[in-house]
Amino acid sequence: MYHRFCLKKRHMKSNTKFALITGASSDIGKSIAITLAQNGYNLILTSKTTGELTQAAGEVSRVSGSSEPILTIPTDLTNLKEIQKLTDQVKLATPRLDVLVNVAGVYHDGSKAFYKIDYDKYSTSQVLTTMAVGLTAPMLLIHALIPLMPPGSRIMNISGTFEGGAKGWLPYYVSKKALEDLTIGLSQELKDKGILVNCISPSDTYTASYSKFFRSLPTQAHALYQNKWRTWQKPYFPKMRML
Repeated sequence: MYHRFCLKKRHMKSNTKFALITGASSDIGKSIAITLAQNGYNLILTSKTTGELTQAAGEVSRVSGSSEPILTIPTDLTNLKEIQKLTDQVKLATPRLDVLVNVAGVYHDGSKAFYKIDYDKYSTSQVLTTMAVGLTAPMLLIHALIPLMPPGSRIMNISGTFEGGAKGWLPYYVSKKALEDLTIGLSQELKDKGILVNCISPSDTYTASYSKFFRSLPTQAHALYQNKWRTWQKPYFPKMRML
């Protein structure tokens, strides 16, 4: 459900904060939304499925205890026109954006994980979808929304951990490694604007999709043990500005 903050038509408090989160209908994206809501942010949530997004917004409000408004904008991040519509609606909804979190990524469809698949066995559609959601969409969102981001605002990109290398899920691997390089470049590009850029690799996290597609991994405890929530820092990315 889409409703507008309408903050341009009324007085906006000087300390009002706004955050846009992609992939916000489940798992890591929803958890980040809850945390930001608990810290007083007005949220703009997007994901592909309207019903799941509306349900997630309700859960975020309930769990966080926040009374701040939540704007939901269903968006297919493989569709350039929908990405443009998303950024247009964000600009109409708020004059500023303090946090942009790029969570959305593709390593599975509704029935299977894109894992342990030889690269030449991927369909063209699977390759293009993975790259569009994991890399092209974040680049376009950042490009369009930088003018809304004041000094001290933050861009957070969510990567993946590939301790076993790229074999078997090369499109996802490339999309996330490219997102890490984008983070490095943006940290240099946006330094003078005072916009902070980070990339986080959460490693194995016991999400709904994790438990569905990786049943051979034993338990939630295994995922929690592996979940080190690594933030990229020196000496790996020496030019990166950290939160």
